Parts: sequence; structure tokens; C-alpha cells
Amino acid sequence: MGLAADYGLLIVQAVQGGAADRSGLRGGSERAYLGNIPIMIGGDLIVAVDGVKIQTQRDLAQIMNNHRAGDTVKVTIFRAKKQMIVSVVLGEARDQV
Repeated sequence: MGLAADYGLLIVQAVQGGAADRSGLRGGSERAYLGNIPIMIGGDLIVAVDGVKIQTQRDLAQIMNNHRAGDTVKVTIFRAKKQMIVSVVLGEARDQV
């Protein structure tokens, strides 16, 4: 997929008004297919949270379990091959869409 790193979590969608959206994180903007499954690509690639490498959804969940709504975390992302660190103020957990 031409990503800047060979690990991390690709943001497919940032829920409008959610913590990621308010922090400026971007979801995908281009439709692609993984086999027969449509996915959105072009979003930010999360590679670390508070300096801890993120390789799987489980890694992210474990880090988030140590935080509460209102906490601020530093999210390291790649956007179009440029590495950035974004501060995200966490909101209440919601069901996945």
C-alpha cells in the first residue's frame, strides 16, 4: 500500500466530533480493496502512543486501558510519509462502528 512504515494501525475513519477528529487525525479518503473487501486508505498511520510502538489493535487497546477520558496522549503518526506527533485528549470510549 506504499505506507511509510511496515507496522502500525491505519486510520480508516475518524468519527466526526470524536477525539481523533478534534485532534486533527485523518481517516482514509480513497477506496481500495483488500481481496474482495472494500477499505479506505490514505489515512494517518499510527505507529506509537506515548512512545510505545503500536503494531496491532491489541497493543493500542492495552495502552488505552491505562488511560481515562480527559487524559492526553502523544500519538506518533505518519501522514504522507512525514512523521508527526499529535496530542490527543481522550474522550469516552464508544462502540466500534
